[in-house]
Amino acid sequence: LLVTQRDIRDFEMKSPRGTIACNPPYGERMLEIEQANQIYRTMGKTFSTLEGANIYVITPSEEFEKLYGKRAAKRRKLYNGMLKCQLYMYY
Repeated sequence: LLVTQRDIRDFEMKSPRGTIACNPPYGERMLEIEQANQIYRTMGKTFSTLEGANIYVITPSEEFEKLYGKRAAKRRKLYNGMLKCQLYMYY
């Protein structure tokens, strides 16, 4: 198990298989919405090469799948504090 915090532009994975769970900035407190949307676009490009990976992303963005560039295999509603979010699951 490896847990790290890093810029998505610096992400690399030694094996295309594994599990990625992330809770990226939403643009609610730390960033502007457009900055968060750019992170989602970058995630989609970066993670698209990981065909064998299971990817889980928590975000309140209703546009996440469009920005990420791929429809999730499953979605689940949840709350992060008082903020309504979705857990997007790709596998």
